[in-house]
Amino acid sequence: MNSSMRPALCALLCLSIVVGLTGCGSDSKTSSPDSAPKASTAARSGPDYKKNPVPAPSVTMTTLDGDTIRLDEQRGKVVLVNFWATWCSPCRKEIPDFVNLYSELQSDGLLIVGVATDDEGERKVGPFVEKHNVNYPIVADTSRTIESKFEAMYGLPTTYVVNPDGQIVRRILGIFPTEEMRPALESMLADGTAVET
Repeated sequence: MNSSMRPALCALLCLSIVVGLTGCGSDSKTSSPDSAPKASTAARSGPDYKKNPVPAPSVTMTTLDGDTIRLDEQRGKVVLVNFWATWCSPCRKEIPDFVNLYSELQSDGLLIVGVATDDEGERKVGPFVEKHNVNYPIVADTSRTIESKFEAMYGLPTTYVVNPDGQIVRRILGIFPTEEMRPALESMLADGTAVET
């Protein structure tokens, strides 16, 4: 091997290791400022929806079942918009928790929408959803049209929490902390209004 290529090869190997360790998204539980982000993650934290809720984007989504969901018509519900992909290990890990959460809270007004970003679209996502018994609506966003409507998408999974007033009140980077978020979700569902999460 040419000795002049060794530094470049070493740098490439190190970069590959770093990318492999970080996976497909942040393992951060929340985007809360309480988690004291360092300078490198501060730029990724984006807007602080907890302190400054913003209206959810007006977006129309067609599910794999052919149903239409208009986000701006979901007032009175708590909506979790979860961006994920079949190839993303943390995304796959959180699906059973979403399935259980939806089973328990759908009748109270919880709506979970899984927005799959796989390039292969329904051809890949459909069989995956069926195999894993996903019980909440799934949308294939191959063109990234839906993703482009949401601010601060830095990796997968990312989940936006929309309160009954139609405002984004939280953005979760990484695996959704179901048990940590459950009390806040139940409070919003009971009151039908925004609460501190």
